Amino acid sequence: MASVIWIAGMIACVEKMPLPSDINPDVEFAAGDTTYLLVSPVWDSAYDFQTPVEISIAPDGRIFVADSAAHGIVVLEQAGNKSNGFDDLTDLKTDAGDNLSPIDVDIDKKMNVFYIDGSQQVYVWNQYFNTVGIDSIATGGWFYQVEGDTVWVESGTADWIEKANDPDWRLGDVVWGLDEVLRDSILAPHLFYDGAWPKSILADIYYESELSKFTGLSTTEDNADFIYVTDAHNNRIVRLDLERTYYLRMKSGVKIWTHAGIFGHTVTGYGTGAGTVNQPFGIDVDYAGNIYYSQNGDFFAVHKIKPVYTGGYIAYPSVFQQGVNDIMDLFRFSSPNDVAVDLNQFVYVANTCAREIQVFDSNGQFFKKAGVEEVTVDTTIWVVQGTDSVAIDTFYIREEKGFLVSPRAVTVDNRGVVYICDTGAGSVIRYRLSNQLDEDLTPVQ
Repeated sequence: MASVIWIAGMIACVEKMPLPSDINPDVEFAAGDTTYLLVSPVWDSAYDFQTPVEISIAPDGRIFVADSAAHGIVVLEQAGNKSNGFDDLTDLKTDAGDNLSPIDVDIDKKMNVFYIDGSQQVYVWNQYFNTVGIDSIATGGWFYQVEGDTVWVESGTADWIEKANDPDWRLGDVVWGLDEVLRDSILAPHLFYDGAWPKSILADIYYESELSKFTGLSTTEDNADFIYVTDAHNNRIVRLDLERTYYLRMKSGVKIWTHAGIFGHTVTGYGTGAGTVNQPFGIDVDYAGNIYYSQNGDFFAVHKIKPVYTGGYIAYPSVFQQGVNDIMDLFRFSSPNDVAVDLNQFVYVANTCAREIQVFDSNGQFFKKAGVEEVTVDTTIWVVQGTDSVAIDTFYIREEKGFLVSPRAVTVDNRGVVYICDTGAGSVIRYRLSNQLDEDLTPVQ
């Protein structure tokens, strides 16, 4: 059967040809031609994955995968070998002792491993503390002002926390001890922030923080003392600040503070325009502090906002705009569950229901897709004008999907390797541009 197309005064009849039954991925690329190739091996149940739902790359290059069904976080080296020393992140529990199902995980420069379970709570486990070991914990100390009083304060009290976080006070001489129960609680996974804490409710006066449902989590690329979370219940992005709590002396001799989370401020709230929030999911932050987030509400699925400091106030205007940046096109995405950004500010969107990863450059212009195959179809077009006709051999590109089942999360390392949590397949899948493969990464044949 032929279809008729009107083109510039001519009638073109396109003969529909059957598509090839097999796709041959073993192709050669001309200079400058690139595509995302699947990297071998696929990380599946052999790597202890059941339902991988989120993935993050730590500053030391390790790969952290939140697995909800396994109630834990799987930690791998870049080559796929399981890392030692992370047993505390298996069989995770809530403070009440119930099984905890992590839905997101991220690691900051202090080697804090943050994770969430969809509630109003954020948990933390510190890799550095567990690797080096705690020698002692301050039981109290003398705080002083440059031109003022010097006072003794007992560790763990409200006065201690207030002065430890007040820039007008400095901690001087310290008395060290070792409360083994406290030490073990610091080393173990524990609650970092709770929206139901009275302190959180008091600080977050315009929202119901105790009803928050954190769906996404991101640390920053620098040593900033805050993290970001997406709050689906209140349709907003929240900044949680790190507050000093206990003062530690490590077995290496280094002295360091532990932290708890406190409500900082609402970054941006509900709306349907650029830079507003409507059913948020994933979130990421680039080296410049720009915030990227994905969502399923009206109207725009992926946003980029940036912090602008004016005096003591922070505004977060939108960077991407409709009609200017491809990433803001309406109806481009189908339930994008996650967003990630690389060192070059390229943006990776896990377009979950469309079974693909869409990649955009730093200006939000479309670049390529990962997780799909482009099939070149050889066909014939009959061009008819008046009583004359001619057959023209031509090609067109058809996009074929099928390898990715349900790509729910995406991240990218500093080599440009794209990691995808294919939750539906219970696997972690990697892609890399064909012109960037090296001896450590082998494309699947």
